Amino acid sequence: MNSLIKKLCNTLMVYVAMVIVTFSLLVTQANPTFLQSNLLSEKLFAYSLLNNFSNVIIGVLLILIGYQIKGDINLIKKYIYIYIVNLLVFIGLFLWTRSFNISNLYDAVLPITRNTYPIVIGTVSALLIKDKVENWIRKYKLSVILEVCITIFLLPSLFNKDIFGLGNGNNIITAFLLTTLGIILANIEKSCINKKVITLMIISVILNITLALSMPYISLRIHKNLSTAYRFNSLTSITVVIMAIIIFVIVQKLKVIKININISEYTGLLALLVYSNNFIIEKTVNGDTNLKILFFKSFIVSITIIILGWILSKIDKKEYTLEKKLLLNDKMTITSWISKITVKIINYIKQHKFNLLNIAILYILAYCSFIFMSPHFTSPHMDGESYTSIFFYAFFIKQNMLLLNFLLYYLIYKFIYGITNKFWLSSIITYVITAVAIVADAIKIYYRSEPIFPTEVTMVSAYGDILSMVPKPILWITIVVLTILIVFIIFCETKVSQRKLNWKSRLLSILVAIVVFGSSTRINHWNSIVSKWLSSYGNDPAFWNQEWGVQQNGALQQFLNNIDTNIMESSESYSRKKVNKIAEKYERQARKINKDRSNNLSTQTIVFNLSESLANPNRLKGVELSKNPLLNIDNIKKNTTSGLMISSGLGGGTANMEYMTLTGLPVSNFSPTIATPYTQVVPNSSQTLTINNYFKKSTAIHPYRGSFYSREVVYKKFGFQRFMYLGSKYKINHKIKIGTNPYVSDETAYQNTLDVINGYKNGQFINLVTMQNHMPYSDYYDNSGDYQVNGDMDDSEKNTISNYSAGISYTDRAVQKFIEQIDKINKPITVVFYGDHLPGIYSNIDGNSLEARETDYFIYSNKYARQHGAKNLKHVKYVSPIDFIALTAEQTNSKVSPYYALLTEIQKELPTIKVYAYNNGKNPVFVDKKGKTIKYKQLTRKQKRLYNDLKLVQYDLTAGNQYLYKTKFFNVTK
Repeated sequence: MNSLIKKLCNTLMVYVAMVIVTFSLLVTQANPTFLQSNLLSEKLFAYSLLNNFSNVIIGVLLILIGYQIKGDINLIKKYIYIYIVNLLVFIGLFLWTRSFNISNLYDAVLPITRNTYPIVIGTVSALLIKDKVENWIRKYKLSVILEVCITIFLLPSLFNKDIFGLGNGNNIITAFLLTTLGIILANIEKSCINKKVITLMIISVILNITLALSMPYISLRIHKNLSTAYRFNSLTSITVVIMAIIIFVIVQKLKVIKININISEYTGLLALLVYSNNFIIEKTVNGDTNLKILFFKSFIVSITIIILGWILSKIDKKEYTLEKKLLLNDKMTITSWISKITVKIINYIKQHKFNLLNIAILYILAYCSFIFMSPHFTSPHMDGESYTSIFFYAFFIKQNMLLLNFLLYYLIYKFIYGITNKFWLSSIITYVITAVAIVADAIKIYYRSEPIFPTEVTMVSAYGDILSMVPKPILWITIVVLTILIVFIIFCETKVSQRKLNWKSRLLSILVAIVVFGSSTRINHWNSIVSKWLSSYGNDPAFWNQEWGVQQNGALQQFLNNIDTNIMESSESYSRKKVNKIAEKYERQARKINKDRSNNLSTQTIVFNLSESLANPNRLKGVELSKNPLLNIDNIKKNTTSGLMISSGLGGGTANMEYMTLTGLPVSNFSPTIATPYTQVVPNSSQTLTINNYFKKSTAIHPYRGSFYSREVVYKKFGFQRFMYLGSKYKINHKIKIGTNPYVSDETAYQNTLDVINGYKNGQFINLVTMQNHMPYSDYYDNSGDYQVNGDMDDSEKNTISNYSAGISYTDRAVQKFIEQIDKINKPITVVFYGDHLPGIYSNIDGNSLEARETDYFIYSNKYARQHGAKNLKHVKYVSPIDFIALTAEQTNSKVSPYYALLTEIQKELPTIKVYAYNNGKNPVFVDKKGKTIKYKQLTRKQKRLYNDLKLVQYDLTAGNQYLYKTKFFNVTK
C-alpha cells in the first residue's frame, strides 16, 4: 500500500511540474497583452516567477536524467521512439490546426540536422558517453569539475555576454552540461553536503526569487522597456542552475521528503521534446491568449506526456526487433556500434543497388519535370523578380515540391510493381510513361504556355489524331526504341531478376498508390485535409497561370491539381426565387428592346467564323512587317461593325472562345480549376443553351479532325444537326492545301460554308472553325519573303513570324472573296468573323498585357440583309466573345429573349469583361473604351448589378439547378 501511495505521489509531483512548465511555455508563446505592454502588473510579476520556476524544473529534470538513467547503446532505440512520437505529434497537430509550413515539416523529419529538439539530442549524447564521463570524474577531483561547470554558467550571467554560446539554454550544449552535472552529482558523497553548502544554497534560492521579481522593474527603470526583464529566467542563468541543484539535492540526497523523485526515461525525454520543439507549443496555443484556456491546455499536454511515456516504456520492454536491426547490445560501446552499423549500411547498399539506382533515376526524372517546364531554362518569376537558373531554382528552392513529385513517380512504380511483380518491367514502364508525359508537357508549354490537362488525357478518341500529326521518322524511332526496351526487359528479368514481393507487399503498394492518387479529387476542396496538407507543404496550383503553376509544382503535381475541379463557387443569394426575379426583370427588358426591332434571328443566316490564330502582327509594339498581311480585312473593318476582341487564350484556347461566343458565358467567371468548359462543364450539364438553339437548322464546320475537345459530343449536345469534319459522314469538299501546309485552306472552309448556305433556303446557324493557320509555322509558303520582319528578336523567330504572316495573308484573300460571294446571295446573311487568339510565337510580349490578347473581329451583313433591316453599328473598339450574340441581334435588328436582353445590357452598359483574368468572378477586371483596366469597385451600382445578374445566371445554367429552363428566360418575346 505504501509503495502504491509513493508511486501516486511521485506521479503527481511529476505531473504538477509538467503543468507548470507547459503553462509557462504556452503563455510565452501566446504573448498576452500584459507581456506586450511596458507596464508593471501583478500578472507580469506572476509570469516572471512562473517562467523562472519552469526553467528551474527543466534544470532539475536534466540533472535527474543524468543521475537516474543508465547510459548505454540502447538509448539509440529510445531516441528513435521519441523521433516517431514527434512525427505523430506533428501529424496530430496538423489535423487539429490544419496548417504548417515546409520548415515545420523539415524540422519533424530531420530533427538532428534541423536542430528541432536540441535538449533531447544533448541529453541523449551525454547519456551515451555516461560511462566515459564517470571514468573522467574518477580521474579528476570532483570539486574542480563542479567548479568548471558552475563557472560556465556563472560568467555569462554576471557579464550578460554569451561567451560560451549557450543562448537561452535551448541547445545541445546546455542539455549536455546539465545532464553531465547530474552524472557528477550521482558520484558525490552525501557527506559533501555540509552546513556551509546548505547556507549557500539558501542564499541562492533567495537571490533567484529576488532577481525574478525585481528584474522587470529594473528593466523598465533603466531601459524603459522589458528587454532585460527575464535575464535571469533562462536555463543558463547561474541562479536557475543552482536552484535546480538545490531542489535535486534536497529531494534525492538529503531526503527531506520521504519520497524520492523517480522519472521514467520516456516521460523525461518527452517533456524535453515539448520544451524545446516550438512547433508543438505554437500549435497547442493555436492563437489562444486566454489564460484559463492555456492553463487547461497545459493540463492536457502534461497528461499526454505521462501517458505516452508509460506506453513507450511498455513497448520498450517487449519490442526486440529494433535492437536486432540496429545491432543494439548493452555490452557494445558507441564506437564499436558506429563501426558495425557502417558495415551493415554498406552491405545493404550492395544488396539493393538496383533498387537504389531505380530511386535515383526516378528522382532525376522528377528533377527533369521541373527543368523542362521552363522553355528558356530560367526560373519562374513574377514582376520585379530576377531570373535565375532553373537548375538551381528547382534543386535548392523547390526541393520540397521536387521530393513530392519524386514520391508520386515512385508510387506509380510501386503500383505497377504490385500488379506485375516484375522489377525491371515495372521500372522501365514507369520511366517510359514519365518521360513521355514530361516531353508532352514541355512541348505544350513551349507552344501554348500551359501544361497538359486531365481533360485532354481523357480525350481518348483524339489519340489517333494526335499520332497522325507526329512525323513518321519519329514514329519509327519510337518503335525501334520500344523494341530495344522490350528486349532489355526480357534480358534483365531473365539474367538479373530481382526478388518477388509477397502478396501483402503487393496489395499494400497498390492500395497506397490508389489512396494517394485518389485523394487528388479533394485537392481543391479548400477545407479538406488533402488541400490543407498540400497547401501547407507548398503546393500552389496557380490556376490563373498554369505555366507558372507547373514550374512551381512540377509536372505531375500540377496535373493532379487540375483533376479536382469546381465549376463555380455557390452564391448565398442563389435561390429559385432570386432566379425567377431575374427572369421576370429581363423579360420586361426584352419587351422594351423588341418594340424597335422587326426581324427574328431564326429567319437570318448567321455564320460565326472563328479564324484560327488570326491577329495582325503589325499591332504588336515589338514587331514591324514590311507589308500588311490583313489589308482586305482591315478595309472590311472600316465599313462595318468591327474592332478588337479580347481573347482568353494566348497560343491556344480555341474551344474556350467557341464556348463563350456560342453560350454568352465568360470563362473568367468559372472556377480557376476549369481549363476547358467543353470537357469540364458541358458534360456535367443536363442542358446547355447556345445560339444555334434558336434556329431550325444548324451546322458546325471544322475542316480537320472532330475529336479534339470532344467536339463531336459537345456539338451534338449543343443541338447541331450536322458536324462536318475530315472523316465525318458529312464530307468536306473542295479540299485545297496551300504550298506544303498540311492543313486544309481557309478557302476550302468558305467554299463548304457557301455550300451549306446555298443548300437551305431558310434561316440557319453555322459555326465555322478554320484550321489553316494552326501551328507550327514552318516554311509552307512561297510568299513568306514578302513579309519581312523588323524587331528585337532572333532570325529564327523572324522567320516564324514571316511564315505566319504569309499564312494569314491567304486568309485575308479568302475572307474578301467570301464576303463578295455572300453579297450576291438573295437572303439575309450575317458573318461574325474573329481571331481566337494570338499564336504563341512572340518572345518579347507580356502574356498578361492587353496587346497579347487583342485579335481582329468584324460583323458583316450582306447587301440583302442590309436592304431588309440589318444595319452597321458604330465602331466598337473592344468586345468580349460573349458580346457577339448581342451585337449580332442588334445588327440584324432581331428580337431577343430575356437572356439575350441581359447580354445586350451587358454589352452596352458594362466595360468589356477581361475574360482572360481567371478569378472565379471575384474582383473581376474590365477594359474601358480606351484600353484601361477597371476594377469591380470602380463600376457604378447599375453596372455591378448587371454583372452580378450575369454571374447568377451563369451559376444556375452551369453549376446550379437550372431553374431558368423552367421559365420564359430563353423565349423570344414580342
